[in-house]
Amino acid sequence: MKQKSFFWILLVAIFGTLLYAQTYNYGYSGDDGIYAYFNGVTQKGLEEWAELFKYGSMNFIQINPVNTSIYRPFTLLTFAVEHQIFGEFKGGNGHILNVLLYGGLLVILGLVLLKLCARKNLPIILPILILLLYAVHPIHSEVVASVKSRDTLLASLFAFSAVLTWMNGENKVSAPRSVLIGFLFFLSLLSKEESLPLIALVVLIAYFFQEKTVVSALKTTLPFVIPAVVYLLIRAAVLDSASTTYDSKINSVLYGLGGGERLATNLYIYLEYIKLLIFPHPLSWDYSFAQLDVQTFRNPVVWLSLLLFGGMIFLAYRGYRTRNLFSFGVLFYLATFSIFANLTTSLTIGSNLGERFMFIPSIAFCFLAVYGFYYLIQKFQPEKLHILMPLLFIPVILAFSWKTLDRSKVWESNLTLSRSGIETAPKSWRTHVMYAEELRLKGKEIEKSSVDSAKPYFAEAIKEFDISNEILGENNTVSQYLNALGEVLLGYGDSARAVKVFEESVKKNPRAYFGWFKLGMLNYEKGNYGQAEAYYLKSLKADRPEYFPNYKNLGLTYMKKGEFLKAITMLEKALEYQDDNATKTTLSYLYSEAGNREKAMQYQVGDSTGRSVEEITFLYAMSEANAAFQRKDYSKAAEKYAKCDQDFEEFGGAEKYPVFYAAYAKSLLEISDTLAAKKQFLKAYEVNPANPVVLTNLGTIAFLKDKNYAASERYYRAATLENPEDPFNAYMNLGSVLLAQRKEREALPVLEKALEYGSNKVVLGNLYLINKSLGDEKRAEYYQGLLKQNQ
Repeated sequence: MKQKSFFWILLVAIFGTLLYAQTYNYGYSGDDGIYAYFNGVTQKGLEEWAELFKYGSMNFIQINPVNTSIYRPFTLLTFAVEHQIFGEFKGGNGHILNVLLYGGLLVILGLVLLKLCARKNLPIILPILILLLYAVHPIHSEVVASVKSRDTLLASLFAFSAVLTWMNGENKVSAPRSVLIGFLFFLSLLSKEESLPLIALVVLIAYFFQEKTVVSALKTTLPFVIPAVVYLLIRAAVLDSASTTYDSKINSVLYGLGGGERLATNLYIYLEYIKLLIFPHPLSWDYSFAQLDVQTFRNPVVWLSLLLFGGMIFLAYRGYRTRNLFSFGVLFYLATFSIFANLTTSLTIGSNLGERFMFIPSIAFCFLAVYGFYYLIQKFQPEKLHILMPLLFIPVILAFSWKTLDRSKVWESNLTLSRSGIETAPKSWRTHVMYAEELRLKGKEIEKSSVDSAKPYFAEAIKEFDISNEILGENNTVSQYLNALGEVLLGYGDSARAVKVFEESVKKNPRAYFGWFKLGMLNYEKGNYGQAEAYYLKSLKADRPEYFPNYKNLGLTYMKKGEFLKAITMLEKALEYQDDNATKTTLSYLYSEAGNREKAMQYQVGDSTGRSVEEITFLYAMSEANAAFQRKDYSKAAEKYAKCDQDFEEFGGAEKYPVFYAAYAKSLLEISDTLAAKKQFLKAYEVNPANPVVLTNLGTIAFLKDKNYAASERYYRAATLENPEDPFNAYMNLGSVLLAQRKEREALPVLEKALEYGSNKVVLGNLYLINKSLGDEKRAEYYQGLLKQNQ
């Protein structure tokens, strides 16, 4: 009989694990990274494994590490071992291990249920159905399909193994067995502290099933209590003290609540848990504000919850003396749920509601559901028990199984998980912001190969960030996500709004580094070097600045301002934090400009490009000239191009820089140095005699400055043949120089050609005069009419 029972338990365990088989090749998602690829110790394998036991488990994450909150060293140790074995973190390995742990837990849990039901002479179909309902329940998909939730699986597996070991030694728990029980329970606590309430389960089992007195039941918990006390003492010694409440209702909707509002909100949340146990749809990885918001007793749902839980407590109390199993189930649920119940301000947890919190309490729910139907059938149709029980639960099992298969798919990646959140919890600020962040990351990845292909992702991310901020309200916007929104806006090309968003970010959190740094970058790009300097200096004074990029950018800013000594100081400071060839190259240039060739050579040697000091100086001058040209600072551009001209041929000449002469000439022309401009345009003409811009400018100089109309005509005519960017002006210029030579008949078709691309009073006036001169009164009147319309 025992072998047959174990066979059914094993079959249920296999079925339950197969529901998650599709996760074997999933990646990481959600908070998986804090135990794996974002963890500074586990990603080193077993190299520093002892550190995991010396500090809190949040002390090793790479983003905002803290030595508070949780102490789960054994779970982290399993991640370190995983990395040691496979040499890297791969999501699929974590998912496979989770599924195996779930299967192991189902076997142990099945054996526990089997022993409990045997004590009450309940038919074997009950523990099998309880286990089956538990195995397929969709509310468990978060724990099994999320790699990070290995902590819950390990804690549950070790804790129920300890309970089973204790139950097997019911008559006499020997010293070796007590040590084994204590060891297993201690491992459970080192995996995750949520197994602490299972001490109450031991008391309940001893009282309701082993029929011990309350005092005797309490005594049986000694093998569990001792490791719990040891764990709590170690935990207190290791973790730093921290507030257990949250500073905003965006972190916990219970923040700041007291009296009736806190009770009403809690009751509303408690009923939500019951609803998800009975009807697990929709399921979500997050239930933040405002998916769940503050409640009052004006809401009838709160009264319904009060009646339900009041009835449950009354039922537990009424059946306690008679050791009624309904009383056991209710007390089991309330005891294991208590740790997540936000009962007091000091016990407030960082989540309004979490499906993972039902992983152990749902056992009590499954027990009550199956036992409740058994009780009714046994009372009214006992002879049909073995037919009615399966018939009642098969539809539920099938529906739950389908839902579990479907729900586990969303844990495939961060993108699929976050996308599901905006569908199942559309009022939550966090689901929208996390989906926006994943879209941002996806866009940044695509942007490397195609800027245009990335823009739809950035546009969608902006929309989601805006929805999240709208839910939070103007006064509650989270500054770190304002920075992310600013980044997305830059990727999308809306730099004006990005500046406003970064300004709002630093206003909300002036101690945060990133907003100041980005404002410095944006002002640097616009040429606002004084403002960029101010922002970079503020970013250095913020919390946890990134010193290398900050000092480097500050040095480049001073260089643009012409303050070379300050630039050198900042860039050398940057090299203290990171070795960087580009920074060395810049320093080589700056020292060369300062006349210190020895230091220039020193940094040139450190630069792996192999360029000489002279070439570095040339390249920087060229870069500054081009930048000045782009921002239309033609005086500065001409000055820098003149410096480049001295060594132009030595460092590549026109073959390497084909537009140099044209840009240099244009800069000279803009500052009215026409003679020098003509010289450079002629050089550009030699490099590329088909450049319409060069041809046009040479034509203009010949026409207006030299009065050499024949040369001007030649240049202008050539420009019209080279697909000019502005064909209207090209033909107008040619027509004008032809008229200057009194070639009216040649000018006529040229100016008419210009009208195919545009129109102005000069062209229309000239066409009127030409036709008048040639005696074509009809055409002259036509152009006179157009001229009047144009005026």
